[in-house]
Parts: sequence; C-alpha cells; structure tokens
Amino acid sequence: LFYELFSREGPGGVAKEKKPAVMESWPPRGISVVSWNVLAPRWCSKERFPHSDENCMEWSYRKERILEKLRKCQADVVCLQEVEVRVWEGELESRVASMGYKMVKQQEKKKGIKAVGNAILYKTETFDGVEFEIHRSRVMALGLMKSSSLTHSGDRELWVVACAHLDATKPAHRLSQLKSMFKHLEKQKLDCTSRVVVCGDFNAEPHSDVAKAMRNKKEEDAYDSLFFKSAYSAYLGKEPMTYSVKGWNGTLDYLWYTHSSIGVEHAKPVFETPFQAEIIRNEGLPSAAIPSDHMPIGATFVPIAPSEEVKQWMKAKAAKEAKARAKAKAKTKARAKAKAKTKTSCPLGKKQRRPKNKVDGVRSMDLKKAAAKRSARKTMLRVTLERLRKKRGELKNTDGQATQTQKQGDADEKSETPVQLGSVDSLPGWVMVDEKSTASGSMRAGTKGWVIMDASSVMMDGDLNAASNEAQLSRNDPSLGLFPSLFSLLMPQSLACGHAPPQTVF
Repeated sequence: LFYELFSREGPGGVAKEKKPAVMESWPPRGISVVSWNVLAPRWCSKERFPHSDENCMEWSYRKERILEKLRKCQADVVCLQEVEVRVWEGELESRVASMGYKMVKQQEKKKGIKAVGNAILYKTETFDGVEFEIHRSRVMALGLMKSSSLTHSGDRELWVVACAHLDATKPAHRLSQLKSMFKHLEKQKLDCTSRVVVCGDFNAEPHSDVAKAMRNKKEEDAYDSLFFKSAYSAYLGKEPMTYSVKGWNGTLDYLWYTHSSIGVEHAKPVFETPFQAEIIRNEGLPSAAIPSDHMPIGATFVPIAPSEEVKQWMKAKAAKEAKARAKAKAKTKARAKAKAKTKTSCPLGKKQRRPKNKVDGVRSMDLKKAAAKRSARKTMLRVTLERLRKKRGELKNTDGQATQTQKQGDADEKSETPVQLGSVDSLPGWVMVDEKSTASGSMRAGTKGWVIMDASSVMMDGDLNAASNEAQLSRNDPSLGLFPSLFSLLMPQSLACGHAPPQTVF
C-alpha cells in the first residue's frame, strides 16, 4: 500500500530492497503515520546552512519536493513541524487537500493560529472526523475517529495522534512541555487500552531525559496508564539517524506508540540506499533530494489484543469504578432519606434548625464569622450613635433650652463618670440596648437585635440612679454589653405610665 516508503529496513535504517508492501487484508487493520520537520522558510538560509547549495534552499524549489514526498507516502496521518502558515495558506493547502487530506494547524490560546507551528494532516476517507483537539505551546493532538467501514469489528475506533516540536535549547523546558501534553491527554480519560501515537521533533537524543521519560524509565508518574515504546526501536532494534548537518549527525525525531494497545506492522525506511545515507552523513542537509534538515520518518500501526497484564488492570479498574458508583449511590440514598425524615419531623413544612453549638448559643458555624458579624453590627451602631449625639448637641445649642430630664442628666454627668456603652461614651438620652434581652437580668451581649433608642422618651418619671448603676456595671466589665437589660426594664414601665415606646433607629 505504501510502496517502498514502508518496505522493511536493514541495519542502520537502510532499505534492504525496494518492493511494494503487500496488502494482506481488507479493510486495513491499522493506520500509517508519518512525521517530518519541513524546515520553515524563515529559518532556511545560507548563514545557518553554509554547506548546502543556495538554490536548494529556495522555497519555490523546496515546496515541490515536500509535496512530492507527501504524495508518494500517502500516509493516513502526516504530522508536520515548522509549518510557516503564511506560505502554506492558499496554494499549498489546496494542493494538500487535493491529495485527500484535511489540514489542522496549531493554535495559540490568545493569538489564534501560530505563525510557525505544527500541523496534522489526516485522510478524510480514513477518518470520519476529529473528536477533540489539544493545542499547547509546542504540542498539538487530535482525537481521530476511524470510519467503521475500515475496521474489522464494524465499530468506529478512536486514534489519538500527537505532534510535538519541543524546545531546542533547554532540556528542562522540553520535559515541561512533554508533561503539559500528557496532562491534557489525561483529561480525555485515556487508559492503557487507548490507541495513542506521539511523534515529532523532540530535539533530544535517545539517552536524554526526554527519551527516558517517554520510555517510563526515569519519570515515576509514568503518565498514569499510558506506556510508550519507540516504533523504530521495536521494529529495527535501534533508532535511525534523522538529522544531519555538516559536522553533526544523530536522532532527534521519534515515533512513540502505546504498546499495550497497538503494535508496529511496518517502519518507513529513512534512507533508500546505504550510499544515500553515507552522502547525507558526510555532506549534511538540506540537499537537492531532501528539502529539509530532518529526514521524514513513519510507521504503520495496528491494534492488538490486550495482554493478560492489561486484562488484569482493566478488571481492577472496572472493580474500582463499580465500588465508586456504589458508594455514590449509597450516599445519594442516605441524603434522600435524611431529607424525607426532616420533612416528616418539621411541622407545617418548616425547615428543621441545625443543632446549636454550646458556646454562647451560637449555631454550628464558624465562630470567627459569627464574631466578625457581631463586631460589624456594633461598629455600625456606634457610628450611628455618634451621628445622633452630634445632631442632639446641635439642637440643644440652637434652641438654648433643655427639658427637666436633660437638666437632670447634665447634673448626673457632672457628679458621675460619663456613661460608657461598651467602649463608646453616650450623651444623656441616646443609648444602645439589646432588644432581645429578657427581664431575667442577663447582662451578656447577644449577637443580634442591638438598637439605638431615645431613653429620654421613657425616663421622664424613671429612676436615673438605676440606670447609672447599670452603666457602672457595664463600665467595669465591658463584656457585659451595652445595657442589655435596660430596654426590658424600661419598656414595661413606659407602657404602664402611658409613654410612647422607645424610639428605635435599627
């Protein structure tokens, strides 16, 4: 199906012979994936590649060679790196579409499509469409649903293909970018039965931390249940040379796959002949035959039956999920039962109050929040009290007169220490009291119900000495509150004497 591009390779990644790959059965069991860093035009210059022919670096020449390679391989999925959008939009994209591909370009979170980034091409005749997309700074991934007409079971198959181009300068950044990709893949609830292929330019050699992390040898987290192998290592026993400039040759590009769910059926020969490999090793890239500084790599992947280890893992996972569902169901049932019991025990459908805390009668809630609310309430009342004091002082200065009660209050002020309401001084007449206090004489302040009242309206015939005594108690012990019993003592007296009820502000 893929001609010599997917014929069996010999040692060093060189094809033994050129012959078409025989299609063993229909429909095909798996998919073919090719990865290639095509070298963006802005970075292809004589300064960077002095060993290359200048004519071979012209984009007008290079783009034809790139399209020729894509047309020749006819892979189901092609992952490209260093795609410069301005030169691919229009003509090149339409020519790729004529080959049967749909192109998805990498996007940035705030800027939209990246000027130079990754792109994934997939055959529309092989896949029904894209289930999900993941776009990170250096990685993109697509969840591709394989058409049911091309599967043996007749069911649609989800294949996840990720295209990466990791940082070329800092190894720590490469690891961070790799972890970011897997973190977002985990959100798709993938497990060891999922078919995942991760390919691209990793800018890392086989012994690097990035390669070890992909093999799950160094990273302890092992990316949950996704375990990877290199397609070339599994098929050929070694990684081929994928990058060459004059003076340095090595492996920077990889094809990783989840070996618990898929296997490698074919691996693309990197070089057509040993002679070509030797020329590229000596002279470097790009060249007249290869229009990039990287070689294209590819493989054909097929789904495999789960091993006994995977079956045990799946069984354990199913048991864990069943236990979690049973626990959630029991919790929901208990909650519904408690709700029904509450409705039955509450008269007239009223909600049952939550049990109170034994400390100061405060309900079972955060005591700090209760204290904050109480403090805010008292502060607001103190501010209002100050305003009323000033207003009464202005009225007294304007009228030049004082009632008998005010004169008596002035005399008391001279002879007694000024009345303190908690930590606030009060002029005669205006006081702060707790309207919810009872006549039992409890002097401790409550949390709600504080009011400001005009005591002069009920104290014309009252005993000011009693009020002074209570003020003295409050002054000696501020925790007793702001005249909590004065209101309950004066209210019945005012009603009995025919006075108007106290004038409340709140």
